[in-house]
Amino acid sequence: MKLSYLLNLLLISLLWSCSKDNSDKPSYSIGKNQFKIQVDGKERIYFVHVPAGYSHDHETPVVFMFHGTDQSGEQFYNISGWKEVGDAQNILTVFPSALSYCVTEDGISKPTAKWNVIGAGYTYCNGEVPLDDIHFVREIIKQLKEKYNVDSHRIYTVGFSNGGEFAARTALDMSNELAASTSTGGGGAMPRDTTIIPSRKLPVMLIFGNQDGKILSHLGLPSNASIPMGFDSVYSTYPFLYKVQIDPYVRCFELNDKSYQVLGDTNSVVYANYYGVSGMADNTFRIVEIKNLHHEYPNGINHPLNGALHNWEWFKQFKLP
Repeated sequence: MKLSYLLNLLLISLLWSCSKDNSDKPSYSIGKNQFKIQVDGKERIYFVHVPAGYSHDHETPVVFMFHGTDQSGEQFYNISGWKEVGDAQNILTVFPSALSYCVTEDGISKPTAKWNVIGAGYTYCNGEVPLDDIHFVREIIKQLKEKYNVDSHRIYTVGFSNGGEFAARTALDMSNELAASTSTGGGGAMPRDTTIIPSRKLPVMLIFGNQDGKILSHLGLPSNASIPMGFDSVYSTYPFLYKVQIDPYVRCFELNDKSYQVLGDTNSVVYANYYGVSGMADNTFRIVEIKNLHHEYPNGINHPLNGALHNWEWFKQFKLP
């Protein structure tokens, strides 16, 4: 009788213990999740895709994808290809939404969703005060760590167009919090006149298409034109592009611009790898030129290249020290 009683007590204790352990873990939903958060007095929205293979028992990398002008986090959740790569590679993918402001761009003033970036090619209308989007990202990271088992050494940022400019800003302002960062679309992501030197020279990448309309318009070329494939050809023909694309990274990340490694195929994708004067392995910059890519984030449907997979293959070699 006593033995049976003791065994029952032991069983109840074990069941209670297991129940307590499970209740201590935050609940989560696989797939698409929308969250709202108050930051600097404004309600902000972001989406998280939780991969099917996610487990609270294992630290999971995080990739932020920042959309372009007048787009949204939900739109890029659907079209960027990152949620699919997240499922395949077991990554938490995050899609924040920018706020809309009245901005003047190309002589036109109108409400426009924009990330708050340095040296933007537009101005805010009178009375508009852009909020601190870096603070927004940091608050998301804080909330993610409360909800999921985040690998703090593997947090990455990606952006397209205006979002690419913002991803470049995260590389400057959050260099000790990110493993690596990449920007896609437009002439350049880093402001040409910035004097900011990040405290850590993290790995950064800039991707552009040789048929990107933003680049063509800056060069005074027709919208159906193409710039040459191959960096020696591009920069000798259009030295302005070198000042926009390479110079800011050389200055901010203290790169050796006299020695670089060129890889790839001019019929598809060309890479140039630059390395820092520090000699540190992670102090690297890669610039990528993609043939026949217009002003869009390549997702394997609008262009043969899957930008998300391409970026992840580069990202995964880097971790925050």
